[in-house]
Amino acid sequence: MLNIFDIPEKTTINSSLNGKSLMIVAQSKHGKSTLASQAPRPIFLMTENGGEALTGFTPVPISSWSDFKLAVNQLCTPNARDKWDTVVIDTYTNLILLLDKYVGQKMTTDKTVLDFGSDADYGRGTRMMKNELGIQLQKLANQGYLLLNIVHAEKKVDFQTQKEYIGTSLSNSLYGVAEKFVDQIIYLRRDENKKGEIEHRIWFNSKGGFAGTGGRFTPKVDSIPCSFENLRQVLEETIKEKCKEENIEEVVTSAPSVLIKTDDEFDFAALMSEFKEITRQLTEDDNPDTVNKIKTIIERVLGGGKKVSALTPNQAELLSEIVNNLKVEFGI
Repeated sequence: MLNIFDIPEKTTINSSLNGKSLMIVAQSKHGKSTLASQAPRPIFLMTENGGEALTGFTPVPISSWSDFKLAVNQLCTPNARDKWDTVVIDTYTNLILLLDKYVGQKMTTDKTVLDFGSDADYGRGTRMMKNELGIQLQKLANQGYLLLNIVHAEKKVDFQTQKEYIGTSLSNSLYGVAEKFVDQIIYLRRDENKKGEIEHRIWFNSKGGFAGTGGRFTPKVDSIPCSFENLRQVLEETIKEKCKEENIEEVVTSAPSVLIKTDDEFDFAALMSEFKEITRQLTEDDNPDTVNKIKTIIERVLGGGKKVSALTPNQAELLSEIVNNLKVEFGI
């Protein structure tokens, strides 16, 4: 049970990339997958063909949103954490298309047929997509992986000014969901240098051409030569410098400092057994006031007249809330 009084003050910052999430934005053939393949022990959740010229990673074909959810569940096991350090979504852009199709199927009824959830009226499909996406990204964020989200950049035109700019292929709302879960957004660009040679660089600010770059640990340098080792070094140095400037202790750990429980982590059978044992002990003396208080606690969560016996495993979080409320209000 959550107890805020047992949680110590957070006084350290993890200076490694373990548990961090980066968004890699670039146009096609600008080195996104190559950079990600250089990360430590990577597994690629691949929603599009590619990687033929790359080695040293585990390619997992993702042809549906259900495939992605299954892969995420498997990545949330100790065996997976022992085998891989980096999870790469290649590409996040196509993953959203799979999610859109999945939500469309869930929202299809006898009266309404939807190919894509985003076609639903009043933004209902987009809201469902944001919820589905957020749940899965939160699961991965809890495992301590370095998460690399590859997103296609594309040239767009501002309708008001008619000026061309570089954005992403994602809608603003879904880009916002992805952005919320990342620590840093970087932009890759391929240019010709003064010698006529092609040079790939990682940009940390809008000078690279993409206005969405930045994050929690933005380096002071504008850009660096594109390699994962260069990226790791400059980000870790930035975190260390932040710790030094603010007199914060730095640590190196493979787990995130805050772990958020997800739906899959509620054990319905165990919670039901605990509920039955708590209520059995509380009602041993047949005190009607106790019985009424238990009923009030239950109905406060479920609604008037509803019973715990009618709950299903999909409602495990509600059962958890009831159990926790019983513990708090009866001082268990």
